[in-house]
Amino acid sequence: MINVLSDIFVVATIGYVITLFFFWLGLFFPNRRRHNKQPFISVVIAARNEEHNIANILTDLTGQTYPSQRFEIIVVNDHSADNTADIIDQFCQRHKNIHLMHAVQDRSGKLTAKKNAIQQGIAFSKGEIILTTDADCRVKSGWVETMVSYFTPEVGMVVGFSQFGAPGEKRSLFEQLQAIDFLALMTGAEGALNLGVPLSATGQNLGYRRDAFREVGGFKRIGHRISGDDVLLLQLIHKRTNWKVRFAPEPESFNVTHPEKTVRGFFNQRKRWASNGSYQFVLNKLFFMICLNTLVMNLLSLTMVPVAMLAGYPLTRILGCLAVKGLAEFAVVFAGARTHNRSDLVKYFPVWVVLQIPYVVYAGLLGNMGQFVWKGRTHKNLAQKRIVDAEDTATTGR
Repeated sequence: MINVLSDIFVVATIGYVITLFFFWLGLFFPNRRRHNKQPFISVVIAARNEEHNIANILTDLTGQTYPSQRFEIIVVNDHSADNTADIIDQFCQRHKNIHLMHAVQDRSGKLTAKKNAIQQGIAFSKGEIILTTDADCRVKSGWVETMVSYFTPEVGMVVGFSQFGAPGEKRSLFEQLQAIDFLALMTGAEGALNLGVPLSATGQNLGYRRDAFREVGGFKRIGHRISGDDVLLLQLIHKRTNWKVRFAPEPESFNVTHPEKTVRGFFNQRKRWASNGSYQFVLNKLFFMICLNTLVMNLLSLTMVPVAMLAGYPLTRILGCLAVKGLAEFAVVFAGARTHNRSDLVKYFPVWVVLQIPYVVYAGLLGNMGQFVWKGRTHKNLAQKRIVDAEDTATTGR
């Protein structure tokens, strides 16, 4: 049995390293195509109990280099129980292009909370291009202008870079470990996108054409998933339309958000992110296989050493796999840190490369089987619901 597990570990290691090699390689082919047109833009933000953050993001958005008459800001209050709505209303009174909406319950019951709020905001908006970020994010003054510039005629979605904390900020070890972990995730997403293989995105920094959103039916086909207003929408646009998906590499488009303050909050967040892993079997089987290989790789990394020691099996092969895994991960993280001006995080790699193994296993398994708390609401991961649609294999022209 131990021989079989060892063989599986070697195969998983090979698959994992090949995947990371392509992520690394993609960083050397950034998307440079841009334009200087100024279409009308709608920035849509869903906010729930964000009284401590909402003023910051609205202040950032009112100081954009993009002409204020060429974009609007739609903030959808998602049943906040604090002063979020009052703060937004104060900004509305001072800025004509800021609008406050109050989310209403989805009568069909098919849209989960955040998707429901965003979809209502998009329905109310007028922009040719929709930009989304979170209420607890910070954006640079050139964010709108830079993100929009990557929407060349063939592009239907632009994925932006987001990070936990700004470069050089003083943060706790726990927060910096989250930052390097998120850097690794975003680096992988960028590398894959640069090679024309859309895998992942974050709603903290995302843009898409209204036409592309309409072509896939908005969030209708993925509304039953708790999260996924970003990565699942990306997969739908990639699979069901002819629009291209690109990554924005310009630093002015980079956003900043906050790491979780508690271990419990961290695991809740990661379980939520991982909750759509198994659903990728429906939307993108390649991405599903990458997620599955990553889970298997980390599960074996966690268990093979003690199992081998108990069985009296030589550790040379197993330790070799672990070493190769660590070197490949370092190559990606180091390249991502240089690309995104986050070299300050590299020194945390030795700790992260060890601790990420058990956390990936925990979040990967429970994210697809258990429950988590998000914005004060408890969510259970629903049973997989395969999309049945006559257009599953069809594509729609622009």
